Amino acid sequence: MAIYHFQMKTLSRSSGRSATAAAAYRAGQKIEDERTGQTYDYSRRTGVLMAAVILPDGGQVDRAQLWNAVESAEKRCNSVVAREFVVALPHELSRDQQTALVKGYAQGLSERTGWAVDVAIHAPGKEGDLRNTHAHLLCTTRSIERDPAGCPVMGSKTRDWDIRSSGSVLLRSERAEWERCVNQSLEQANRIERVDCRSHAERQTGLEPQIHLGPTAMNMERKGIQTERGDEHRRIAAHNANVIELDRVREEALEQQAWAKQLAELETKTIWQLEKSIYCHPIRPKSVSDMVAEYPEVKKALRVLDEHTEAVKDWSYHLSKAGDEVRYAQHRETVWKEAHPRLAWLHEKGVWESKVLTSFAHEIQQKQYAVDEITERLKQAEKRQVEVQKSFQQISARFVPEAQRRHDRQQVRYEQAQGILDQKRKDRALGLYKEPEQGQGMSR
Repeated sequence: MAIYHFQMKTLSRSSGRSATAAAAYRAGQKIEDERTGQTYDYSRRTGVLMAAVILPDGGQVDRAQLWNAVESAEKRCNSVVAREFVVALPHELSRDQQTALVKGYAQGLSERTGWAVDVAIHAPGKEGDLRNTHAHLLCTTRSIERDPAGCPVMGSKTRDWDIRSSGSVLLRSERAEWERCVNQSLEQANRIERVDCRSHAERQTGLEPQIHLGPTAMNMERKGIQTERGDEHRRIAAHNANVIELDRVREEALEQQAWAKQLAELETKTIWQLEKSIYCHPIRPKSVSDMVAEYPEVKKALRVLDEHTEAVKDWSYHLSKAGDEVRYAQHRETVWKEAHPRLAWLHEKGVWESKVLTSFAHEIQQKQYAVDEITERLKQAEKRQVEVQKSFQQISARFVPEAQRRHDRQQVRYEQAQGILDQKRKDRALGLYKEPEQGQGMSR
């Protein structure tokens, strides 16, 4: 399913970072740093799916020129030369949809802050998760202005992001905005999945946030060398798995307690009441598919699928109706030609023009245009229906194992209740059973 990842980093000279080097690496390009004279050549780098520079006014600027201007504008040895956002792209979206999502968010970020945003989409690593398509948004720390010649120049420093109090508020705002953009893109792509920017603590899940291994630790772990970050990563993963398992066990224990109480009540019921409880309600277990359909996520996915199915039916009906109108107009034209064969012949030969036949031809053409347009919309609706159907099946499949476990537990309880009923029937056949007081006077 789609995951939420939004991380902010700062590039500072005090840590030996360079904006030109970062831009060259992320875009897979060769850039010469005019301030230091050093050249950063990553033109042979693979895995860069898209790279573009976004300006607040929608204009264009050369990447090397932009980041050299950034380096020239900063004079201090500990200056923050760039700010970077790293986001995970939903693997449920196509490449074009992912690109549109990142560019749309980057344009909004640029307009809100006045920064230039250098966007680069990177493919998953060869040895990593194939769903890990992500994007780097390298941003200037100064607003972008235009000189009298219309060229972009560095403006004032955006200090709000450097202050802890205001910076944290702005970061939370951007995290929420990225959540909105991702969910909007998923909705437009007819996907049911959604992301949530809230932390585990805010959602009160009891889970610990996972840490990022980073390239160094990841490479060491792939070679079989254990690292401190890798150990911490595994500890958190094990802890979260234990929390999830503990919640499941606790839920099952509560269910078992409730069933033990209900089982004691079944012992006091009459045979007729037992039969009603077992075969009608509520002991008889539901099927796995019925249990899967009860989950809120599945219900929502089914509701969306029903909406798209109804849309296909509506466009099919409109297509059938439009086709009938075309055929009726053609029939009227044929009837007129049969009633006026000589005039129709003269019209077809171009000797004489019939206003009636010309009107019929125009009417048929207009109605055929309507048929073509409805046919195209029907194809689009059917395509969306197929996408939603696929998404619905994927979501339903996620809940099948849990539904199967619930079904198995209910099946055991059903068999226990059936055993009580069978025993009472045997006792009645042997004359050893007497109906409880509450059962007297009851009839089937």
